[in-house]
Amino acid sequence: MIDFVAIDFETADSFHPCSLGLALVRNSKVVEVKHWLIKPSCYPYFHFYAQKIHGIHKEDVEFEPEFDELWHQIKPFIENQTLVAHNADFDIRVLRKTLGQYKLEEPKFRYFCSYRTARIVWKDSKKASLDFLCKQENIELEHHNADSDAYACALLFLRELELLGISDLTQLQKINRRVTKELKIAKEERAILRLLRRAERLNSK
Repeated sequence: MIDFVAIDFETADSFHPCSLGLALVRNSKVVEVKHWLIKPSCYPYFHFYAQKIHGIHKEDVEFEPEFDELWHQIKPFIENQTLVAHNADFDIRVLRKTLGQYKLEEPKFRYFCSYRTARIVWKDSKKASLDFLCKQENIELEHHNADSDAYACALLFLRELELLGISDLTQLQKINRRVTKELKIAKEERAILRLLRRAERLNSK
């Protein structure tokens, strides 16, 4: 049985959070979903494209607390936990930048990416976006609602682990390391091939 917390941020721009969703998983079951609207530190600025994606406007968060005021509620779901996000590089970057901005100490945690795991599970699929995979796996989703995204991410990650036959996340760590190594080797091989082709073209002139 696996425990983790799925996390999803929606942002006012590239990293200032305006919404956070968390889905708590215990013994491979979602047992709680949390959601906060957040007044971003860049308020009242909202990038028009971000608003178009998630539908949150400055009026929606005008009287909401900022992240540092909510941290005491959020921290227990982060500290010493395993976090999972779809495109985790984005959500973890938002978390770390926001903690740094408010001079809050970063707690210990580890994280996994359901997007990267999807690329292992469905390696022949051309798409691995959350909405595409949720439709494929019949998982209900209100895309870019942070609580819905977190809940769907949790269910998707559990499905991925099931298909991989994984019952311990240390197994996934080993798979990720192997895949990362294979991708690095493949990238180096492609670079060498490009150099050889360039040399052939130069020699043929």
